[in-house]
Amino acid sequence: MSGSLLLWGTLALGVFWGVGLYNRLMRLRARGLSALGSVEKHMRVYVELVRHDLLGVTGIHALQSAADAPTDDWPGLLSALQVFEDALKVTHAGALRNESLKHLGQSFDALQNAWHRLSEGPPDLAGPVVPATMRTQWDTVTQRVETARGGFNQILTQYNEALGQFPARLVAEAMGFKPGGTL
Repeated sequence: MSGSLLLWGTLALGVFWGVGLYNRLMRLRARGLSALGSVEKHMRVYVELVRHDLLGVTGIHALQSAADAPTDDWPGLLSALQVFEDALKVTHAGALRNESLKHLGQSFDALQNAWHRLSEGPPDLAGPVVPATMRTQWDTVTQRVETARGGFNQILTQYNEALGQFPARLVAEAMGFKPGGTL
């Protein structure tokens, strides 16, 4: 009788531990997805800032095709913006996958580099290449993105550490959990 009771007690303990582990990992994963949504929301402001606030929809095509564009850096920024926007779409579809997050981080860095080349370039005869209001808005968005990015990376680090802890690592993959990437 006591052997049967010990077996049932061990089985119940294992089931409760498994449910608790599953709930903990789901909660951490949900926090990671929520943080990624926040990062994406702030990153999409770059697209709005460049496409709609400064150039307008028709101005983009005219600037990309114009031979007398004010500087060669505007088409470079627009090209980096397009790659960045595509990376945002891929990341949204394949949330927390290491490859898509790595590509998003690289395209974000490329966008920032293109922005710096443009904004730090010498002014032309009409004045600075980038209007002061756009520069201020870009800096504000960058601060928000970096804050959200740091929070996301911290949450994903906690999630990945939880997946790697013993004995969770023995059953986490069988439950469908995979490590996530950071930005």
